[in-house]
Amino acid sequence: MFTKHLVAVSAMMLILAFSAPLFSQKIPVRESARIIAPAAALTANDRLVMHALRTFNSAETAYAMVYGAGNYGTLNSLLAADLIDAGYAAGEKYGYRFNLTVRYPTALTGPGFELTAVPALRRARRLSFYINENCEIRGADHLGREATIDDPVLEPCAVTPRDTNEQAAIASLRTIFSGEMTYFSTYGGGRYGTLAELYDTDLVRTGFALAYIWHGYVCTLTVTPATPTAPPGFALRVVPYEYGRSGLRSFYIDETGVLRGADHQGGNATADDPPIVDQ
Repeated sequence: MFTKHLVAVSAMMLILAFSAPLFSQKIPVRESARIIAPAAALTANDRLVMHALRTFNSAETAYAMVYGAGNYGTLNSLLAADLIDAGYAAGEKYGYRFNLTVRYPTALTGPGFELTAVPALRRARRLSFYINENCEIRGADHLGREATIDDPVLEPCAVTPRDTNEQAAIASLRTIFSGEMTYFSTYGGGRYGTLAELYDTDLVRTGFALAYIWHGYVCTLTVTPATPTAPPGFALRVVPYEYGRSGLRSFYIDETGVLRGADHQGGNATADDPPIVDQ
């Protein structure tokens, strides 16, 4: 009898030893609402909603080009232009509510729009979505609240208006550098020029020499005169006027001619940033 009990106890201990890891793996772990499901985990309904966002984005692009003179349209405007159907214009589809906000241009900002999609019924693991004129779809589980521009990108775009802004900023920095080299050896007599001086001498009449806000970027130029211990120099820095919307990367160039840049969350780039090549 004692032998039978000993065998039984040993068997139970072995079962518990092997099953303990399995039980520990099944303990649910509370996840942050900011953690997004991987692309492979998106449901069929998620993809339908993302398709709807793409439909809205295409409609807004067409409206701005054809009807809006560069401005984006409201739901009623898109419907009147026959760019979306009545279901989309009603603001609810696939179990989601859509909210469209149109932004009109100002002296400092261009036109834009923001479209959010939230679950009509709050349920666990139901994503909220966001898209704007940059056409990147962003989203996260917000427990039924709206997604924002700060959420992770679920589906990028090949080329966005933000990319175009960055290229325009890069092109202007290179043009200003060339203008500075010419000014240094001619008008400046060994001194680099301000943006106003480059403009007044007809060396640079576009980009940041024309306006300190150019294609969604803000420019700051610092000119340093020669000292007994250091030669003259300049530092040109540009940052996104609206980080995340008008641009991501910040850029820097000085008298060395090396263009540098990185994502500084809207802060200044420096001489320590990596060089930017082939752009």
